Amino acid sequence: MAGYLFLSICFSAASEPKDADIIWTSAQIDEEMKKAAGLTDEQFINQFPFEACLVMKHHLADTVQKALGSPEWIQPTYNLETNLTQLIGDYFIRERDGLDNLWILKPWNMARTIDTAITGNLSAIIRLMETGPKICQKYIEHPALFQGRKFDLRYIVLVRSMKPLEIFITDVFWVRLANNAYSLDEHSFFEYETHFTVMNYRGRLNHMNTPEFVREFEKEHQVEWMDIHMRVKRMIRSVFESAAAVHPEMHSPKSRAMYGVDVMLTNDFQPKLLEVTYSPDCNRACKFDTEAVTRGSREIIKGSDFYNDVFGCLFLNETTHVSAV
Repeated sequence: MAGYLFLSICFSAASEPKDADIIWTSAQIDEEMKKAAGLTDEQFINQFPFEACLVMKHHLADTVQKALGSPEWIQPTYNLETNLTQLIGDYFIRERDGLDNLWILKPWNMARTIDTAITGNLSAIIRLMETGPKICQKYIEHPALFQGRKFDLRYIVLVRSMKPLEIFITDVFWVRLANNAYSLDEHSFFEYETHFTVMNYRGRLNHMNTPEFVREFEKEHQVEWMDIHMRVKRMIRSVFESAAAVHPEMHSPKSRAMYGVDVMLTNDFQPKLLEVTYSPDCNRACKFDTEAVTRGSREIIKGSDFYNDVFGCLFLNETTHVSAV
């Protein structure tokens, strides 16, 4: 079963899935897969039932709306398959009132900005529906910038339980930087390295260590990073509280999971939720040593220990290099 990690507490690889205490995989485990692999209900699995309410973009927006209405930390979002009429109405109201009308279109279930587009043209929005089901979300036109460039933040969230809700964030998080200076010139909307920050798979990756970024950001903007961090933590808590409230069927005593939560800051340093990702790419967390900047400490966190800390939190109730949310 290629692509699976079979672990036995604590923590060594099992040769067969049926012999493992933990199934850690990037593939979806359904009843057919469990039967084929000889899995049982006594094994831990790194996914929760119905987690699509978080990790699929149209379901995420719907979950938050049902639980909280329209919180400030999520942009107005429309499922183009079901809410096109409402989007058109909003578009024309904004046009009438002289408000900015720039939108970003994202596929329901793709990462790495695949098939993503930015436009202020309603006809283009409608045409782009032809390439697959999408959400249309109000673009964050005035993000916080770092040395003139756009950025977002990847947080790693660990979920031990949905009922009661037990979630943690790792002390390791990282910044993803655009390569070009930010611009709202219309021609720039087609420049990937101006408006997008995921450079692991295309473009030119300029990695910046988190401690260096935080210190330089505080200096540039005269802010305290811990104030921003606490707002991000409150937002993340609200996201998972929403899922637990709207979808109580997510609860599963044998589920543990790790999610990537992508966050952007506005120019007044308020967090905005971009998306929640299942089975996040944690290569940077494993590759680079960092510091526990959100603890006010210069303690070194080794990249080689990242998954030890993750598994320790999820399966052994440890709290090394993680904090409760």
